[in-house]
Amino acid sequence: MKTLKIKTKNHREVIVEAKKVLTKGGLIVYPTETCFGLGADATNYAAVNKVFQFKGDRLKPVAIAVSDRKMAEDYAKINETADNLYRNFLPGPLTVVSNSKNRVVKRLESQQGTLGVRIPNYSLMIELIAEFGKPITTTSANASGQKSPYSLKDFLKYNSPTRINLVDLFLNPGPLPLRTPSTVIDTTLNEPTVIRQGEINLKDISGQNFESENEQETFAIAANILNRVNKNQPIIFALQGELGVGKTQFAKGLAKKLGIKQVVTSPTFNVIKEYGFKLNEPGILYHIDTWRLENGKEILELGLESMINKNNIIVIEWPQKASEILKTFRNQAILVWVDIETLSETKRKIKYQILK
Repeated sequence: MKTLKIKTKNHREVIVEAKKVLTKGGLIVYPTETCFGLGADATNYAAVNKVFQFKGDRLKPVAIAVSDRKMAEDYAKINETADNLYRNFLPGPLTVVSNSKNRVVKRLESQQGTLGVRIPNYSLMIELIAEFGKPITTTSANASGQKSPYSLKDFLKYNSPTRINLVDLFLNPGPLPLRTPSTVIDTTLNEPTVIRQGEINLKDISGQNFESENEQETFAIAANILNRVNKNQPIIFALQGELGVGKTQFAKGLAKKLGIKQVVTSPTFNVIKEYGFKLNEPGILYHIDTWRLENGKEILELGLESMINKNNIIVIEWPQKASEILKTFRNQAILVWVDIETLSETKRKIKYQILK
């Protein structure tokens, strides 16, 4: 087994070498945002057989890794539920199970003809798969039931010499952070079903109800929901609820979580207010109130499209007039619909949903 150290300036060499192994039907061990994975050409019968020989498990299907949504569509039938997951959670630690288009080695599919698909949140691997032009297998580089490897040391310690000899190339960036495996969700049933629970929770996908007794609890709920949403993309929070229900309090909770020190007030008379913040990168929280707008199209005249930039967060109160327009931006931003309902004088029910 050859080991190739991944360095900042040798990505081209790594891609060329790994592509050469995959083209010849060999096996690679590669890093992901979870653990090290075992990769082979998912369309090559002999290569896939080596994967199952390594795993020592003849029954469980094995997922594939693709470079992007377009490649995924070539191999799996993406329904509305799966579409929501691809747009909001991938690349990331999520495996989406869909009906297969039967373009990979059949052994990778389940007995029901389904296929798991991942887009790893690891830029080098996305580049490699894109250049290879075909999906590769993605399964932890360990025998079934054994410890998942997070380093070359783990791999050598927990695998037999026979298994190690099946591998042609180990791509080694050094030890990986200890993270849980990807969440696996079956989207072929009436409701999305968790097959394996990982970092991403089903509640992040289907939404969740909260109850708030006071302003501070609303702040905490807003922060909780923000934590659940992938912040690698712009986010639009559409806040719906009757007058005085607490939409601006929810916006204040987001601002507090973002470290904004300015006092956040209702933008009813200004229509739009801006608050700068800095987490990993600088961003802007736009707070918009469409109450005084005559129609939804006016939100475009406010410059909505230019606001949708990475790291920006847009909070819209009274979004009903612009709901159809907001849906057109679902491929450019994560659209989170928040309903706030009065339960009593002090109690509020808050439900969020990532809009499909």
